[in-house]
Amino acid sequence: MTNLMNNTKTRRKGSMLQDNLSKIKYLFVLAVLLVLPMQAMVAHGQGIPLVIDQTDTGVNRLVAFFDTRDRDTFVQVTNVSSSSVNIHVQVFDILSPFIECEECDFDDTLTANDTHVYDMENLVTNSGVREECPGITEETYGFVVISTTVLQKGGGPLIGTFRIIDESGYEYRTNAAGPSGPARLAFDEIVNFSEANGNNLSDLVGITFVSIDNSSVYASPGVATIFGSIGNEILIYDELEDDTSCSPTVFACAEGVLDRGIDNSLPNSAGEVNRVCATSTLNSNSSGWLDLPFAGFSCTDPAVGIAGECTEIFPPYFVGFIGLNNGNGTGSMDSWWEKWIGLLAE
Repeated sequence: MTNLMNNTKTRRKGSMLQDNLSKIKYLFVLAVLLVLPMQAMVAHGQGIPLVIDQTDTGVNRLVAFFDTRDRDTFVQVTNVSSSSVNIHVQVFDILSPFIECEECDFDDTLTANDTHVYDMENLVTNSGVREECPGITEETYGFVVISTTVLQKGGGPLIGTFRIIDESGYEYRTNAAGPSGPARLAFDEIVNFSEANGNNLSDLVGITFVSIDNSSVYASPGVATIFGSIGNEILIYDELEDDTSCSPTVFACAEGVLDRGIDNSLPNSAGEVNRVCATSTLNSNSSGWLDLPFAGFSCTDPAVGIAGECTEIFPPYFVGFIGLNNGNGTGSMDSWWEKWIGLLAE
């Protein structure tokens, strides 16, 4: 486990992020940026690893986190195929003034080897059409799903990345998540975190949705992923490998349960009060790891579930992002993936 402590990579921004041209400059950088794989901070306790630390081989669906709470978010998507691809973009807004987890969606087209960047506060399609998403304000957060409208074999045509830039100067940058590897039984997730220049802020993002078809997903507060259970608790370890048990944690498309802190020594960077380990405080340099036993999915939303149970008709998925920063120019974020495999798990 100890080698997990050294896996964090940081990305530093220069002073250009502080001036009035920051968005323009970063749009230019993103437009020419190749997706850069980051060393994953997540590993599976056993079974087949499904760490999603890069998607440069191409997938049919990308998932990204966004945050505009005094931050700028840019989501980049690239078509790596030799033909045009039609995509469906879905934005799920946690703090919409109209409906919690409100969806705003639109279609777009990428020509062969084309790249486009979506500014989450100014959504413009690849063809230059402004998309109005009334719920997305300058003070909200949520997630983006980009899917091909026609399923392509061989991995898919899409790669992507996203950047979240804070006004105070730090940044999260990583690849958008995409499914990788065969279906499998779920095991514990080992999510590590390590100190970097006085690191004391965190984001543990958990995105849950069900797949409607190849081009669309559905999310709501009633579609959730559960980690931890009686007899198989979440454990947080410090760098001395001393552990503390934590209560079960639920992630869903709802305020306070999508973006969390890790514990009292690593609170959420945007001030979210909910933490995975609400009572623990690490006593040695805020480094260690979380052992998150995957306990299953819950579909209490009647639109996709039956008596709270998820079904094979709309199979659920979970995407997790772990991000750490010190509020002074460095940040990192990596991801992992859980897939419901229905009857295979019985």
